[in-house]
Parts: sequence; structure tokens; C-alpha cells
Amino acid sequence: MLEELNEVAGVEFEHIPARPWSEEAKKHNPFGKVPALSDGEFVMYESAAINTYLGDKFGLLVPKAGTKERGKYEQVVHTIQCELDAQGVWVHRKHEQLADSFGAAPEAVKAARKHAAKVIKVLADECNPYLLGNEFTAADVLFVHCLVWARMIGWSEDTFDSPNGCAETTSHLKTYLELCQSRPAFERTQARE
Repeated sequence: MLEELNEVAGVEFEHIPARPWSEEAKKHNPFGKVPALSDGEFVMYESAAINTYLGDKFGLLVPKAGTKERGKYEQVVHTIQCELDAQGVWVHRKHEQLADSFGAAPEAVKAARKHAAKVIKVLADECNPYLLGNEFTAADVLFVHCLVWARMIGWSEDTFDSPNGCAETTSHLKTYLELCQSRPAFERTQARE
């Protein structure tokens, strides 16, 4: 989000690398997770909240509060965070990749992947070309993050095809990802990680 704000408005920031559960992460987040944001003495954690705060602060990438567009933005962001991230990719990572810490749960992973496919289809079908229409928003930052994470855990766009046929969704999703990943801010973020 900060890279996007830097790109569109020259917002300057300092990136301090921190691994989850590191001492640096724990300084800013009681859960030891990343990201966290320090804005002077004000500290925030939780990526969706950070993105919305920054969007409101700078008047960019987040629709104005009290508008229908903002209501749609909130709906999409909460769907991404609650339905895709928490119930999809995180369940997979927790119970497959981090099974030594959290325990293996193959049935939960299978159900999470199936649920994620439904959520991704609904969200991908909303893209025109972005989640909220013609303008790239902080919601796209979150959605692309989850889609990249899904790829990292071995899910590809093709795995979201269902027996009922989602080839059009898959093609639409690939186009959306290419559009978002070609943004200079995305490229800088990926290079840093």
C-alpha cells in the first residue's frame, strides 16, 4: 500500500524488514505478525486496517467514507480478509506447511481450498478491470496479496476451475493478476521481499 501511495502521490516511507515473530515484529504487534505501521507515535497492525487508514489519511486508493463506493470497498475487503485469507490460504498454510506447529489437518485443507475457489470466483467475476471498477484500490492490494500467497502454497489459477466450469473466470483472473502485477509499486514490493 505504501509503495502504491509513493507511486501515485510521492508519499515517502521507511521500510523496516521484519520476520514474523521476530523481536522487531513484536515491538509493533503484540501478536508478532507483519505488517505493522508506525505513524509517529501511532502504531497499527492488521493489513486491511493499515491500508484503509492510509487511504483515508492521504485521500487515495480508498473510497470516501459514507459513500456507496466505500460500502462496496468494505464488503470486498472483509470478504478477502475473512473468507479468502482466514478461511482459505491461512488454513492451508497452518495445517499443511506449518503442520509441525499447528497440526496436520488434510480435510480442513481440502475444505479451505474448495471454499477459497468459491470466494475467488465471486471476487474475480467482480473485476472490471479492478475489484471496484476502473480504479485500482487498496482492496486490490489485499486480493493480489492473497492470490500471490495462493500461488506460493501451490495453488494456481487453474486449480480454481470447478467441474461446473470456471474457465472464463480463470482467464479473467489471469488478466486481472497481470494488470495488477505489472504496476511499478507491485514490482518494487516483490523485489524487496
